[in-house]
Amino acid sequence: MAKINGTIMTVYVGTDLILWTKTCTLNVEQDLPDGTSKGSEGWEEHINGVRRWTIDFDGAYDLAGTGLTSAEIVALIVARTADSNVEFGTSADAATGWDGAGTVKNFSISANMEDTTTFSGQIVGNGALAAI
Repeated sequence: MAKINGTIMTVYVGTDLILWTKTCTLNVEQDLPDGTSKGSEGWEEHINGVRRWTIDFDGAYDLAGTGLTSAEIVALIVARTADSNVEFGTSADAATGWDGAGTVKNFSISANMEDTTTFSGQIVGNGALAAI
């Protein structure tokens, strides 16, 4: 059985890697509206509803590097930047992963005394998610 090391799974916004991430999670879900009727013989039934996807990410805060820094992510929110192409996969031209249009919804920086400053954020998909 093939396995992929989690270290190589990354998040790109456009062609820029989100720098210094430690974790990234692709979430895909759909609503399941109730379709139960008297004809369901006491069993719950549903229909397939609206689908959505998000990417959660976090890492160590740093302002330097080639890619998308924490300051640049904050700038995307401040400027109300429209959707960007977002890729979740093994590289910017991933052979394994998914992509779609997405917008940075939130971004937080946490600075505890005598500890590494960290960040976390979420990208929300706008439209279809496609395998690449």
